[in-house]
Amino acid sequence: MVKISFQPAVAGIKADKADKASASAGAAARAPAAEILLTPAREDRPPPHRYKKGGSVGGVCYLSMGMVVLLMGLVFASVYIYRYFFLAQLARDNFFHCGVLYEDSLSSQVRTRMELEEDVKIYLEENYERINVPVPQFGGGDPADIIHDFQRGLTAYHDISLDKCYVIELNTTIVLPPRNFWELLMNVKRGTYLPQTYIIQEEMVVTEHVSDKEALGSFIYHLCSGKDTYRLRRRATRRRINKRGAQNCNAIRHFENTFVVETLICGVV
Repeated sequence: MVKISFQPAVAGIKADKADKASASAGAAARAPAAEILLTPAREDRPPPHRYKKGGSVGGVCYLSMGMVVLLMGLVFASVYIYRYFFLAQLARDNFFHCGVLYEDSLSSQVRTRMELEEDVKIYLEENYERINVPVPQFGGGDPADIIHDFQRGLTAYHDISLDKCYVIELNTTIVLPPRNFWELLMNVKRGTYLPQTYIIQEEMVVTEHVSDKEALGSFIYHLCSGKDTYRLRRRATRRRINKRGAQNCNAIRHFENTFVVETLICGVV
């Protein structure tokens, strides 16, 4: 702040104005000195920036919504690619038409070279296998449809010649799981036949009629629906099947491993 003062005039003015000056001096002595106060100009400063909370929160919300939409788009695109490309390719890779050459040591004492063909469908996600054995070219068994359901732990044989179904507990020592069987067939997919192998035999006995097919699971139910279905029991001790006994048994030859299996179903109703 600047202070400016004005002092009254001093004596020494002209003599003719002495009286007036003395009167003015007396008045000036009584009156206070005049003062003017000047305030210095304030510096122009920009107003302080105020942080707007509402705008910042809104920006974060819009950014989050954009990220959510982007992630949803990626998820839907991944599902589309998986369903229409990956599953289609996987389905083509899960169907096999293959064959195997083996030495037949069961039909006669002389080992003869036999050939067995079958169509295999492996369902990895559902965890079951479906095998179709066509009519053998040189005999040695009946045509059949076979299902190995690893979820239920059951195997179903549909003897096409008899048009009957037979169900038994799954034998995991003979039947490879779907993933292992799929890997085996993929390894030999470039060739037509599996390497030459051998044959083993298992014997089943019919025990009882099955009335409630739905309890067997959806896969076996669709296979055996409308057909007479029977339970089987695996014979603990193997015995030699003579010609008379063989008349009461039906044979189905198939493979779900590196060897061929002949399943004898005896006591057929």
